[in-house]
Amino acid sequence: MQKKYDPVTPGRKWFKELVAQVVFFVLGRAFQSAAKLDAGIRREVAEWEEGFILAMCILPKGPSMMLKKVDGRVCYAGWAKEDADLIIRFKNIESAFLVLTPQMGAAQAFAENRLSLVGDVARSMSFVRCLDRLLAYLYPAFICRPLVKRMPPVLRPIRRRLYIYTLGIPFGL
Repeated sequence: MQKKYDPVTPGRKWFKELVAQVVFFVLGRAFQSAAKLDAGIRREVAEWEEGFILAMCILPKGPSMMLKKVDGRVCYAGWAKEDADLIIRFKNIESAFLVLTPQMGAAQAFAENRLSLVGDVARSMSFVRCLDRLLAYLYPAFICRPLVKRMPPVLRPIRRRLYIYTLGIPFGL
């Protein structure tokens, strides 16, 4: 007599998904705020065409975030719901968790094939340069150094970090 086994579906990693949602929110709001403060991020964003949409998502059916360029400024647009000009897809929640909690840099994740890119590679490099500058504001140097190839020079990091944490992330200013 042969036994019949029902298929086992793996459980969701709800904690890692929650952390990814929170980090996407913080990253989006901080990017919006830092784009107003930092001249380097403003220069990079000025090269993006008007209406440019960038989305980051976690496969399969994970959290996502979307940034739009509207009126010359970058705005955090919440969860990715529409097609974007540049889509950065993490292949699974484990890979996303390593990158979103600062355990691995984006360049290393791309080299290890943990994320995929749909869209213009030049725009993605521009976004990575902006992300490196943003990480220099969000994290202290001892955390940021292993994540980026070269620490970007930032002016008044304490004051801007304080602005981003107190006004930028909670209120989107």
